[in-house]
This record gives sequence, structure tokens and C-alpha cells, in this order.
Amino acid sequence: MGAYIAGRANVHTDFGFSGAVKVSKQILNKIAERAAVAADRSRFAALPARYLDDVGLTAAERASALGLEETMIDPWRVVASHL
Repeated sequence: MGAYIAGRANVHTDFGFSGAVKVSKQILNKIAERAAVAADRSRFAALPARYLDDVGLTAAERASALGLEETMIDPWRVVASHL
């Protein structure tokens, strides 16, 4: 009886146009959410070192937060040392 009062007795799935619109809207919302997270992540990854110093974060800590492995040898230092 409680389920009927709560409206759960007449549960049916809407496979019509409105159901397709709801599913499409959910998919687009998830895509937009993931795009926003990716944009924030790329902005954080592109921060110059001076901004990292301002907040007391090292480049290694940023790489760790992004889940990236820091390369042991910087390729440009190898090239510069041979010039």
C-alpha cells in the first residue's frame, strides 16, 4: 500500500520521444561534465612554474596530482649539453 501511495506501483519505462530526450540529455550532461573536468585539468597542467611557487607546489607534486610520471632526464638538457 505504501508503494502505491508513493507512486511506485505504476512504474513503467517510457520508450517514446520523451524517453529518448531524457536519455540524450543525460548523455550530453555527462559529456559536458567530462569536458569541464578535462579543461580544468589541462589548465592546471599548463600553469607556469611561478604560479606553482606562489602556492607552494613543486612540478613533481603537480605531475603526481595529474597522475603523470616525471621523466628522469630532460631531453632538452641532453641536447643542450652536446652543443
